[in-house]
Formats: sequence, C-alpha cells, structure tokens
Amino acid sequence: MQFHRKIWLFFVLMITVISCSNDMDVINKIIDPEEEPDVLATDVETWYTDSARLQMKMIAPILKQYVNVQNPRDEFPEGLHAWMYEKDGTLKAEVSANWAKNDHTTKIWEAQGNVVLIDASGARIESEQMFWDQEQQIVYSNKFTKYTTKTGNVATGRNGMHAKQDFSEWKLLSGNATLIVEDEDQ
Repeated sequence: MQFHRKIWLFFVLMITVISCSNDMDVINKIIDPEEEPDVLATDVETWYTDSARLQMKMIAPILKQYVNVQNPRDEFPEGLHAWMYEKDGTLKAEVSANWAKNDHTTKIWEAQGNVVLIDASGARIESEQMFWDQEQQIVYSNKFTKYTTKTGNVATGRNGMHAKQDFSEWKLLSGNATLIVEDEDQ
C-alpha cells in the first residue's frame, strides 16, 4: 500500500510541476515588459557628484526605471525637486515639477505640471511643460511660459520659450512683458 501511495504522490507532483511551467510568450502577453519597470523605488534622494563635488541633488517620491526595454528611461510619476550647484558649491538653479521623465536614448528630460525653474539670481520660469536637451544644451517649452525677475518684472511667452541651459541667452515666443519702473525721486 505504501508503494502505491508513493507512486501516486510522484505522479501528482509531476503533473503539478508540468502544469505550472510558464511560457514566456504567454507571460509577455499578460504583462507588457515595456510597461513594467525594472526598478521601482520610493522616497528617492540622489546626489550627483564629480571629483567629490556636488553637482546636483534630487528628491522624488517615486522613481520607475525602465532599463531592459526598447526605450530606456527614468520616470518620476509623482514629480521631483532638484538643485543644481556650481563647482564652488553655490546654488545654480532649482527645478520642480509634478511629473518628469529622463529618456536615456535621446538624452532629453521632460517635466510636466507646475514646472518651476529658479535660477541663481532668483528669477522664476514657470510653465506646464518644459524640456532639457542635454546634448544640445538647451531648455525649451512649447507651452505658455512666465518669467518673473526677483524684482517683480514679468514677461510671458504665449507659445513657450527657448534658452541655453545656463540661461545666458533666452527668448520668449510670442511674448509680452510688464515692467515695474521705480521712480528715482521717491
């Protein structure tokens, strides 16, 4: 009787193992590898350094990295906040957005939703969408953009803006401005 039980148990286990094998084509039809991140991290704080000098600090509630896909990228579905620093350690710029993506292939960052960039002078650039092309070293937007100096002067670009990444040169597209002029006699 014991022998028959062992044989029966062996056959049940073999059937179970065989029936549980997975066909990768079937799995890929159920789970699209392009949509599932290779890395999922929460409460991310990243420091980028060069020669032990801080270049950028970034925090984000969620980071999704897609590495083994046709379009490798980092996505920040709940936004990010980043600070960029000069070589001497002074703050160069600060940026925040409700959503962001870094495309590893094109080397273009895209930020959306309440995008705010503050430069070292305290000037603010605001838009609903902004791009940073690392290879071309430009920042641009095709959406309404508002530029406010630290003294309160405001310029807007109805069709966005285009600038060098260090903002040494920039222009608003289809823009207008409101300037605050102080009277020297007062």
